[in-house]
Amino acid sequence: MKKSIFLLFLFSICLIGNAQNNPYSIIPQPTKFSRSEGTFALSNTTYIMGREEQAIIDFDEKINNLMGFSMLKNAANISQNANFIVFELDKKLPREAYNLTVTPKKISVSASGDAGFFYAIQTLYQLMPAEVYGKKMLNMKQISIPACTVYDEPRFSYRGSHLDVARYFIGLDYVKKHLDLMAQYKLNYFHWHLTDDQGWRIEIKQYPKLQEIASMRKQTWIGHYNNNDGYDGKPHGGYFTQEEIKEIVKYAEARHITVIPEIEMPGHATAAIAAYPELSCTGEQYDVAGTWGVLETVFCPSETTIQFLKNVLDEVIPLFPNSPYIHLGGDECPKTRWKECPKCQKLIAEKGLKDEYELQSYFMNIMAQYVISKGKKVIGWDEVLEGGIPDDIIIMSWQGEAGAIDAANLNHESIMCPSAYLYLDYYQGEPESEPLAIGGFIPLAKVYNFDPIPKELPEDKHHYILGPQANLWREYLPDSKQVEYMLFPRLCALAEIAWSPKELRNFPDFINRLNHHFDILTIENVNYSRSHFNVKATVGWNTEFQKPEVSLVTACPDCEIRYNISSDNSKKTTSIVYTKPFIIQSDASLSAAAYKNGKLFSSVYKESFSLSKSTGKSYEMKNVNPQYNGGHALALTDGIIGDQFSWNKWVGTLGNDLDVVLDLDKIEEVNQISMNFLHCPGSWIFAPKDVTLYISDDKVNWKKIETKDLSNYQTISNQQLLDIDFKLEKNMKIRYIKVTATSLKKCPVGHAGAGYDCHLFINEIIVK
Repeated sequence: MKKSIFLLFLFSICLIGNAQNNPYSIIPQPTKFSRSEGTFALSNTTYIMGREEQAIIDFDEKINNLMGFSMLKNAANISQNANFIVFELDKKLPREAYNLTVTPKKISVSASGDAGFFYAIQTLYQLMPAEVYGKKMLNMKQISIPACTVYDEPRFSYRGSHLDVARYFIGLDYVKKHLDLMAQYKLNYFHWHLTDDQGWRIEIKQYPKLQEIASMRKQTWIGHYNNNDGYDGKPHGGYFTQEEIKEIVKYAEARHITVIPEIEMPGHATAAIAAYPELSCTGEQYDVAGTWGVLETVFCPSETTIQFLKNVLDEVIPLFPNSPYIHLGGDECPKTRWKECPKCQKLIAEKGLKDEYELQSYFMNIMAQYVISKGKKVIGWDEVLEGGIPDDIIIMSWQGEAGAIDAANLNHESIMCPSAYLYLDYYQGEPESEPLAIGGFIPLAKVYNFDPIPKELPEDKHHYILGPQANLWREYLPDSKQVEYMLFPRLCALAEIAWSPKELRNFPDFINRLNHHFDILTIENVNYSRSHFNVKATVGWNTEFQKPEVSLVTACPDCEIRYNISSDNSKKTTSIVYTKPFIIQSDASLSAAAYKNGKLFSSVYKESFSLSKSTGKSYEMKNVNPQYNGGHALALTDGIIGDQFSWNKWVGTLGNDLDVVLDLDKIEEVNQISMNFLHCPGSWIFAPKDVTLYISDDKVNWKKIETKDLSNYQTISNQQLLDIDFKLEKNMKIRYIKVTATSLKKCPVGHAGAGYDCHLFINEIIVK
C-alpha cells in the first residue's frame, strides 16, 4: 500500500537506547575521541602532579569538598596501589585546546595554559558520575572515570550566550549561576543586555536619575503584547551597582568567560528618556515603558545625546577591562520621530545625508569611533548596515544570515544569532502545552542542526564569522526558573555547534549523551525543559482509505505513548497505548502523551483535525518564505488548522503576494471554500489587503468567484485570526482552486518596522 508521508514538524525524532549505558556523555562533542578499556579510580590514594594553574587548584579543591579528602602531592613514598593525575604544559597547543588521556593508572592532561586546562577539567567532570555536580559525595570512597583519549579544540573562537536583564531585573545569584552553566559547556562570551525601554540596569554615577527613575517601571503588561489584557499595576525594577558589575566580571573571568555589556542606542531608549527627557526629539516627559514591542521613543542624535552617551560609556568601559568588545545596539530604531524633528532634518541637510537611515549610520559611526578611541571593538545588530556600515564595527546578525553575509563581503567580522534558529525565547514545543512565549518555533533539533557558516558565503570569507550566539529576550520570562526552562537543553545544542567539528554532529547521538546531562542539570537545580520528550506526530495520507494516517513517536527511550481521539459524534474517549499508525476517520481531536513507569512524563500533545475534500490534496504556491513553509509539502491541506501562536503550521510569504493553486485530483461538487489568515502586526505579520478566489476544471481557463476587501484590518493593532469564507453556487463542479492575496509587502508608516518587508500567513484551505 503506497502512502505519501510528510512531516508535521520541522525535526526528525528517533527512539534511542538508554543513555545510562553510555559513560562517555560529553557535551560538546570533542574534536577527536576514542574509548579505551578499563576505568581510573579517583580516591584518597590518587596523586595530583604537575602544573598549578588556577583551574587545577580549583579542581583539587572541588574534589576535596566533594569527597572529604585531598589528593596526594608528596611523591616521596608512593604506594603500589597509587594512581596519578598529571598536568603538563604544551605551548604548541592552541590557547583553548587540550589533550586528555585516561588509563586505569594515570590521567594525563596537557594544555598551553589555564584556558586549556579549564576546558579539559570540564570534560573530566562530565566523564564522572552526575553526583560530582552536587555539593557532597561523602557516601562514595572513589570516583570511577572511564578510560579514553581526547584531543579537543573549539571550532569557533566566539561561543556566546545573551541574557536580557532589562525587561525583568534578575540579580547577582542567578547571573553567577548562568555563568557557571556557560562554563560547564565551554561557552566563553556573555552578552549582557543591560538597557532597554523597560529598564536601565547599570549604575551610572554621573546620571543618578538612571538609577532613581530609569531602573523602575510603574507596571507591566499582562500576557502577550498582541492582546489587550491591560497592566498588572505592580512596580518592577532594580539595577546593578558598579561594584556588582565588577564582581560579575571577575567571576566570569575565573571561568574564562568574557562579559560584553550592551548599552542600547539609538532605539530602545524609553527608560533613559524617562529619566532625561532632553535626550528625545520632543523633550516630552515619558514613563519607563511597561509594554513590549518596538517603541517610537528613541534618542535624538543631537549633541546633547551624543555627549550623554559618551559620558555613560566613560563609566561603562572601565568596568569591563578584559572585554575587547562593547555592544552599542543599533536595532529596531523607528524613524518616525526623526522625520518629524527639525533638529534631525537640519542635521541630515548639514551633513549631506540621504535620509534617516543614513542619519542612524552617521550617529552610530560617531559612537563607534568614540568606543574605538578607548581601545575597544564595537558590536552592533545587523540594522546598522542599512544606512551604510559604520567603520570597524562587528555585525551581530539576528534577522537572518544576510547581515553576516553582507558584512563578510565588506570584510567585517560578524556573530551569528539568526532569530529563526538561535532565539531561545521562542517556543520549543506546541504552544498549548508550553509557558507563554513571544511566538515562533525553535525545537531542540533546529538549534542543533544550524550551521553558523552560511552556505552562500565564499570559503575565503569564512574567517569573518567569529561564531554563534544564543539570544534570550525576557518579555515573558520574569524569573530564573522560566529563564532556565527556555535555555536548557537548547543551550547544550548551541554549545555543540559552537565547539564541535561540523562533520561530527549527529543529533541522535547528541540526544543519547544529553540524557546524562539531564541528571546533571537536575542535581544543579536547573529547571530544564522536557519538551523534547513530548510526543510528536507524523501525518501521512492513506491512499487506501483516503484519510489522514497518524504515527506517534517520543524521544524518551523507556516511555510508552498513550493517546485518545474524540469526535463530535462521540465525546467519550478511552486512553489507548500506541502500537502502530492509525487512521483519522472524521473531524476529531487528538491527545497524546509519553508515560514513564505509569506516570505522565511529557506535556500533552493536542491536535484538531478538520477533514474536507481538500485534505491530502497537492498544491503549488509561489513565493513561499522558507523560514515559514509549514514544515511539509501539504501544510495547507493536512486537515490541521493552526492557532495564533503555532507559527510552524503556517505558510507565509515575505514582502510578496500570495498565489496558491490547489488540485482536487478530480471534478468535485463544491459549495464552500475557506481558509485562515493571521494578522499580528507586533510580529510584522499583516492581513492581506484583499483575497480573491478563482475556480477551474482545466487549470487554464479560470473563473473569478469573488474578491474580499480586507484593507480595514490594516488599522487594527491587535492580533486577529481571520477566517475567510467563500460561498459558491450550489454544487458547482470544479477541480482546480486558485487563491491569491495581495500583501502589504512593507510594514506601513507608523509601524516599528516601517519600510521593512512584512509577512503574510495562510493556513489550511478547506473545501466542502
